[in-house]
Amino acid sequence: MSSKGNISKFFKPRGHTKEVEEVSLLSSDDEAKIKSTNRVNVDLDSSSDGEGEDIQLNIAPKSDIQTKKTYANVHELLNDIESVDLDNITTKVVDFKSFIGKSQDPNQSNMSIVDEDSFANGADDCLLGLTIVFTGVLPTLEREAAENIAKKYGARVTKSISGKTSLVVLGDEAGPSKVEKIKKLKIKCINEDGFKQLINGSPETGGSSELAKKAMEKRLKDQEKIDGEIKRQLKEQEQFEKLEREKHLSNKTNTSKQDPSDYLLSVDDESKLWTTKYAPKSMNDICGNKTLVLRLQTWLSNWDSNYKKDFKYPGKDGNGIFRAAMLSGPPGIGKTTTAHLVARSLGYEVVEKNASDVRSKSQLNDNIKSLLGGTSVNSYFEHTKQELNNNKNLKKFVLIMDEVDGMSSGDRGGVGALTSFIRKTKTPIILICNERRIPKMRPFDRICLELSFRRPDARAVTPRLMAIAQKEKFKLDPSIIEQLTAMSGGDLRLMINILNMSYHNNNGISRENMNELKDSANKDVSIKIFDITAQLFNGSIYGEIGSNRFPLWKKMELYFSEYQFTSLMIQENYLSCKPSNIPKGKTHLQLVSEAADDISNADVLDRNIKTGEQLWGLLPAHAIMSSIAPASKVAGIPGRINFAGWLGQNSTTGKFVRLLQDLYYHSKICTSGNKSNFRTEYIPTLKQVLLLPLLANGSESIDEVIKRLDTYYLSKDDWDTVMTFLIGPQETSAQLKKIPTTVKSAFTRKYNGMKHPVSLFHTATAVTSSGQTKAQADVEEAIEMSDVEDEEDKKSEDEDLETSLKKDKLLSISKSKKRPAAKTSGPKAVKKRKV
Repeated sequence: MSSKGNISKFFKPRGHTKEVEEVSLLSSDDEAKIKSTNRVNVDLDSSSDGEGEDIQLNIAPKSDIQTKKTYANVHELLNDIESVDLDNITTKVVDFKSFIGKSQDPNQSNMSIVDEDSFANGADDCLLGLTIVFTGVLPTLEREAAENIAKKYGARVTKSISGKTSLVVLGDEAGPSKVEKIKKLKIKCINEDGFKQLINGSPETGGSSELAKKAMEKRLKDQEKIDGEIKRQLKEQEQFEKLEREKHLSNKTNTSKQDPSDYLLSVDDESKLWTTKYAPKSMNDICGNKTLVLRLQTWLSNWDSNYKKDFKYPGKDGNGIFRAAMLSGPPGIGKTTTAHLVARSLGYEVVEKNASDVRSKSQLNDNIKSLLGGTSVNSYFEHTKQELNNNKNLKKFVLIMDEVDGMSSGDRGGVGALTSFIRKTKTPIILICNERRIPKMRPFDRICLELSFRRPDARAVTPRLMAIAQKEKFKLDPSIIEQLTAMSGGDLRLMINILNMSYHNNNGISRENMNELKDSANKDVSIKIFDITAQLFNGSIYGEIGSNRFPLWKKMELYFSEYQFTSLMIQENYLSCKPSNIPKGKTHLQLVSEAADDISNADVLDRNIKTGEQLWGLLPAHAIMSSIAPASKVAGIPGRINFAGWLGQNSTTGKFVRLLQDLYYHSKICTSGNKSNFRTEYIPTLKQVLLLPLLANGSESIDEVIKRLDTYYLSKDDWDTVMTFLIGPQETSAQLKKIPTTVKSAFTRKYNGMKHPVSLFHTATAVTSSGQTKAQADVEEAIEMSDVEDEEDKKSEDEDLETSLKKDKLLSISKSKKRPAAKTSGPKAVKKRKV
């Protein structure tokens, strides 16, 4: 132990103890005493009062003094770190108080969230060669922060556990399936403290580990590829800018050929947005989805040959039966750019339409229909004869329809018109949308080549972003590109805008100012109802630790994102969840029962909110009772999340209510009771007299069945309706199939050829030439007999008034003169006017 350092010392001047923090110098004799004993007494002369002071040095015993052990590689240190005992892992109890979090309990202290930079201080790339998986809720680290720390020190982070996993950092409330997999594969498992110890004690670049050496070699090879890609992109950018300048100068000298849009080229490059300035110029500039880009190019290059075969043969790639291609995926990942670049690389001229502007059938017919099968006129002015002969695509164009999912069912046949164009088009059509799996996009199924674009990962966008940074002399740390990708949701356009904004504000992005950008540049994306349901069923957001990380107000924000559907989605899917946190003494069935009770209580609140009371102030309470409380009981790993089936069942219920109302009003004259009595008492009996005779006697019983229908003022459509109401043992679908087709046809023909009585509860209708009435029930309000009597009284009063006027001698009533009849023969015959 060195004689200089932070040693705890106590002065004892006349019974007084004073603590000294540091000793700057000790004599050689004192050092010897320190090494041999645990306490040293030294006399010093005080310059202030001349009295001596005893210095008492408290030194820890030799056995307690620990020297820092050095490790040759990170794996040796990993072996010395204590593993987590997987057999003693217990789940935490989830109750209603866990929603609020520990901050609501004054007797408990809040969980301290540690910043990434202050968590540990390790050597550069000290975790190189390790593959780490984080699972569960860590005491002081967010999951994302822990993963960023591991990546910062060179580790590879994955989400799933496999044989290649080197280490698992385990927190509370870990998934039982992952724990079982850890035991099965016998993977080293440590806690958050062990992870911190691993970072602080590991040597630089992983030490002498073979895995670290292989990881370093792979990193160097990847860096060489990135550097080569950056140089290529910079070279292409310079060539493109040179061609643009030459084109601009030539157009400037020749004013007759100058394009009105060329003024954009005169804009200074410093004033342009980087998304415009560094837009992809070739297919090599597209980041990610390389396979899909190649499939689109192959489909378009083979389009003419497939058109000659009438798209009846799939071909080697299987794309020969599609006249159109559908590019789907989140915004900002290059779908529209890909369509333009692929079309232009094959010589096609691009005509782009925004489907959100051309929405209805009439607009599509006016703007799109005339383009299909046409020829590009611009090609004859922009290309020579030889160029047109060498590439016939120069005479043609590709129609790109962007934002197709912006069309809705209220756009008067727009989707149907577009699908009909696709089935007979003579021009390639490329459709682009963000949401492919929504009901309004179903008409495009099986008529388009499906190309689902995905968000590019950090490896795909790194060369592009680094090339822009080098071109603009912009400071960009390559290690934070992965965080930038996660923050933007894989939106490359947004990432370039962030670089552009940071260039003018900070002249660079580093780890220091990355946290400042997260709040200002974080992409605001509306959460879908399926994502809301999945997050509410996530078991990690409940419990003591999870509630501090994801408090009650955040859970309520999820509910209010789609408050009309969230409770229905929870009710639809809570039975399919597998709870990850089952309290001791309870079973899965008991948790499901408690969740059902919460949903039932929430229904009482819902009635007071949406009915005549209109107590919308209860909506926050409804959020907890209908969604958060039941989801917490069964939170875990749900199966497939299904859409709320109640909506479909409610629509079916409304349909049957309307049908029952029709039957009730049609037969009201000869029946008694209300609609409920008619459904339970009359309809089962009507089945006996309307269906069973046809099954037993066939055509011979048709007259009997028609007579019974006329007795109750029911029509042939009402006969079909009665059969749909029967369920359970009385269900009629199997019996209806037993009726021969000839009997059904004879029944329909005979009914249509006869006249049938009409109930007074019908609206006035005419009888057709075939004798069939078109009477329809007035389901809103039946005609009352008092209304008929009032009409008769009014008619008699009018007749009495007219008689009294005729008898009055003081009044003379002029008689209407008759017009002479028109001649019907002769050359100047006049036709009678129709009235």
